[in-house]
Amino acid sequence: MKPVIMRAFEDQIQPLYDKIILVSDIRDLEIPPLNDGAIELGYQRIYQVTAADYAKRKRKQLRKSLKGDDEIFEDLILDHIRVYLRDQLGTEIKAVGSTSVKLIQQLLNQLIPDIMDSGVGGGSAQTMLRDRIKSEWHEMKYYRTERLVRTEINRASNWGALEGTKSIGAEMWKVWLSAFANESRPEHMAADGQRVDLYDAFEVGGEQLQYPCDPAGSAGMTINCLCSFYETLK
Repeated sequence: MKPVIMRAFEDQIQPLYDKIILVSDIRDLEIPPLNDGAIELGYQRIYQVTAADYAKRKRKQLRKSLKGDDEIFEDLILDHIRVYLRDQLGTEIKAVGSTSVKLIQQLLNQLIPDIMDSGVGGGSAQTMLRDRIKSEWHEMKYYRTERLVRTEINRASNWGALEGTKSIGAEMWKVWLSAFANESRPEHMAADGQRVDLYDAFEVGGEQLQYPCDPAGSAGMTINCLCSFYETLK
């Protein structure tokens, strides 16, 4: 999914490149509305692939024989994904756009005075500004993509697995499974083995999480989380 999100970040900033060539003096440049729809489409791609796949695989794993309801469930999970992205992740998707605006403004505050001090003006100044932003943005999109994809792939897989488990309709426990990686948070390792009802929340670091990476949790408790969960029959 990294190429998908990297392309989304490139498409997001394109309106700025278009705007640069329209200003006669780069000091008058204002950040136009970015193409945040590209980021939203990137999120949709992650969840349509990852969350849907985990939901279907978990459902198939728990129900040994599936017949005609498979297609119905696939339609249902895609509907659930659309609602989830709108209601649960809408704020996060907007935050990605807000962060981009802040980063671009920082770049403009740094680059425009440098270019003006160099004595370059007119079309040459436009070209230099565009090229330098592209170079800086190229670096930024790598680390932003890494963090976003790592978080959202795990969030999508856990959410999808939970939806697939719930679809069975059986009474179950869910159990927190810490990754115990070098970067694992102490709170997440302490939660390892915590068992709650399928519809109840885990308590992790004082926060209530339905599953690892639950967007109901704080950024400090969810970003780059590698934990998962498993289910057991009651």
